[in-house]
Amino acid sequence: MSKRALPAIFFLLLWLETSFPAGSIFGQSSPSGTKPGSSPAAPRRPNTPSETQPPSAASPVKMAPPVVSTNSEPRKPPRRFTGRPGELSPEEEERLDAIIERFIQHDLGLRPDPKAVQEFQQLGVEAIPALVRALNRTAPLAHRCPPALIAKKLNSLMLRVEDVEVLDFIRREVGAGIRSGPNVAFLDSVRFNAMLRKRELLSRTPPPNKSLFPAELPTNPIRSPGEKP
Repeated sequence: MSKRALPAIFFLLLWLETSFPAGSIFGQSSPSGTKPGSSPAAPRRPNTPSETQPPSAASPVKMAPPVVSTNSEPRKPPRRFTGRPGELSPEEEERLDAIIERFIQHDLGLRPDPKAVQEFQQLGVEAIPALVRALNRTAPLAHRCPPALIAKKLNSLMLRVEDVEVLDFIRREVGAGIRSGPNVAFLDSVRFNAMLRKRELLSRTPPPNKSLFPAELPTNPIRSPGEKP
């Protein structure tokens, strides 16, 4: 390059610097990203979740589905007993016999068991066959207390019996084969009370059937044209 061209290049560079802002000769923006003479932009604050989501109407609260038990089964109606033999299973009959036997052992003083007394007092009409067996078993004993208490329990349960066949069963089975002994009077009292209860049930008159639409007798009977008055 010749020495004469150096001043021309110097003046050309000076002119370019004064005519164009720094960094815009090749179409590039300033490093700061702002125009010359303008204040630097504030740093951008990240949006919070509440700002990014537009406000919406109050959405309904989602309720948790009800917990359905897998073991939910229809409840069976309670069993109703009449006192007839055969209503209970052999296992249930054995359980009642064990309760009455524990009560007898407690009453004789052989094995104190206050819980057996409580269970004996809670027996219902379903225990009538077991009580009849226990009364026949204790009647030949010399002790009077166990058969007396068992007979008293039977007499109280017979007031709740509504089946005549149950009363016939008591009269037929109580004291069967026992002709004498110190406790025959208790057997006779149970049979007598069963007879009285049966008479009471049979003497009940059935309630009259009242019709919702009673028949009205006409004042003037209707006659056919050819019928004589």
